[in-house]
Amino acid sequence: MRSLVIKGPHTIEWAEICEPISPRQDEVQIKIKAAGICGTDIHILHGKHGAVTYPRIPGHELVGEVTAVGENITHVKCGDHVAIDPVVSCGKCPMCQSGRHNICHEVKCLGVQTEGGFTELINIKGDKVYPFSPDVPWDIAALVEPFSIAAQIAERLRINRQDKVLIVGGGTIGLAVLQVVQGVYRAEAIIADISNNKLNLAKEMGAVHVINSTEIDPVHKSGQIWKNTGPTVIIEAVGNSGLLNNLIKDAPPGCRIGVIGFMNEPINISPVEITKRELEIIGSRMNRNKFKDVLEWFKDQKVKADKLITHKYSFEDAAIGFAIINDKPDEVCKVILEF
Repeated sequence: MRSLVIKGPHTIEWAEICEPISPRQDEVQIKIKAAGICGTDIHILHGKHGAVTYPRIPGHELVGEVTAVGENITHVKCGDHVAIDPVVSCGKCPMCQSGRHNICHEVKCLGVQTEGGFTELINIKGDKVYPFSPDVPWDIAALVEPFSIAAQIAERLRINRQDKVLIVGGGTIGLAVLQVVQGVYRAEAIIADISNNKLNLAKEMGAVHVINSTEIDPVHKSGQIWKNTGPTVIIEAVGNSGLLNNLIKDAPPGCRIGVIGFMNEPINISPVEITKRELEIIGSRMNRNKFKDVLEWFKDQKVKADKLITHKYSFEDAAIGFAIINDKPDEVCKVILEF
């Protein structure tokens, strides 16, 4: 069967690999139907992800049709439409035993530390497979994973209806967070970005205000908009250490600051800046059992996942999808591959 393989930095090509064996007793075999290209996949292609060894089959935003099940699998059957949670954990360490498998001592992600889903068939542990209604189109369902990231950070930050949330970054995750904050938690949210195209998308999704951060400081401006009652929460959804540094420095007293990105560059903050304002710096990684919640949000239309999709290509044209993200990032939100 065919798979898309990143052979090494800047080298992506098709490869013929063996089909997976029949699923083990606790596994499900899935024919991939749609997949999203994530920024992580782009970083892997460019050799900028330190956890990756090559060659690697990328892809972790995955949905498909069940083609076979192991003897212990009872919650799905052949023909079911399913979403795949890409978090791979040991199940034995203290974090796993406490229910926080997303920060397992040996945590991995499909398509990053292990082979991913830009391929035709894949075997997945049954507890990572979530059925959904055939009424949900494949391309929309492929966005469950990005929305699970948004669900995780919203929970970590204890978002509530009284919050005023400044989201800095209008990419896929930032816009998914916007929808979760407003559509699920009914809090107000402002998006800041340097791209007017991304800000226009945020307006279409109902952001109470948008800020071009090349023109004015987003924390200061959002404070003016909310008449000094916010922001109560700031989310750094760009993945830039310098930006995070400035957001922490500018955050108002009592602010909760969410960090999603995997930045290696250090920040330079005096602890007194955190202490005197009782700031909370809160990290969030992947998701912890959020797929079921997100699928319910899709069903109840609390979020509009389709609004994130700007480009769709057939799996055969995957290289075009990678290229357009590289060449025209201002025009791209989410690229979906259809199998």
